[in-house]
Amino acid sequence: MEHYQISAPENCLICDNKAFTTVVNVKDYFLTGEEFAIYKCSECGLLITRPMPDLSKLGDYYASENYISHSEEQKDILSKLYHLVRTYTHKRKYKLLKKYSSGNAVLDIGCATGEFLNYCSSQGMKTTGVEPNDKARLVAQSRFKLEVATEPEIETLESGSFDQITMWHVLEHVPDINRRMVDINRLLKNNGFAFLALPNHASYDASYYYRFWAAWDVPRHLYHFDKKSLTALAAKHGFEVVSTLPMLFDSYYVSLLSEKYMTGKSSYIKAFLRGFISNSKARTGTGEFSSLIYVLRKL
Repeated sequence: MEHYQISAPENCLICDNKAFTTVVNVKDYFLTGEEFAIYKCSECGLLITRPMPDLSKLGDYYASENYISHSEEQKDILSKLYHLVRTYTHKRKYKLLKKYSSGNAVLDIGCATGEFLNYCSSQGMKTTGVEPNDKARLVAQSRFKLEVATEPEIETLESGSFDQITMWHVLEHVPDINRRMVDINRLLKNNGFAFLALPNHASYDASYYYRFWAAWDVPRHLYHFDKKSLTALAAKHGFEVVSTLPMLFDSYYVSLLSEKYMTGKSSYIKAFLRGFISNSKARTGTGEFSSLIYVLRKL
């Protein structure tokens, strides 16, 4: 493995603070085995992965048939469980959107192979997607006949044309989080809502698995949020966080991957126990679930 000095960021993208501390050094257990450092902004708490891959090479870290969200293959128990849970949650996500807005136009940024948008379309919504991965985008277009744009084409979408914008575990992958929040604000109608699902490094399973926590997912996850840092990012770009909701299944899925990274083998029993403990601790006091959905209202 190539060894190099990992330097801290020059400034925080949220608050422009220049003081950082090292949180943890983590390997890319999923693909390359390379080592990365995660730094914490001392002001707003945003965590940043370093070194951040060049944009021209970032796609290489997704180039695996085992990257589940870009594939429809169900080769093993883990991928089968992932797709089963994903299908179940489409209905719950749709109900969440309709709870906050009666509008009919939804944009899903990072829509992958399009299953969620397809469900929304089946319920009569006007759907648009954005997906940077060519393979996943073609599946969404060919299988479901969805309107899905490439990443650069987000700039061509009409301002104020969406009632809801969703990013399900996507913002942490975006190199320029400020630019993306500007996009969301521009594209939403007045008083529109954005729904951002993100891993939560303040959760129990994150502290338990520490450097083996699968939701670090370096370097695909460029940024790592908690409630404080996400609230600061939202406020910076004209949004109010009106609700924070748990994604209960994520603790089990993340624990299953983390067990494998930590021990070298899968353990469904240990993973289920750890996920259950994480959810229980969050329910009974901390509120710090493994993943959170932030509901943002455009001010």
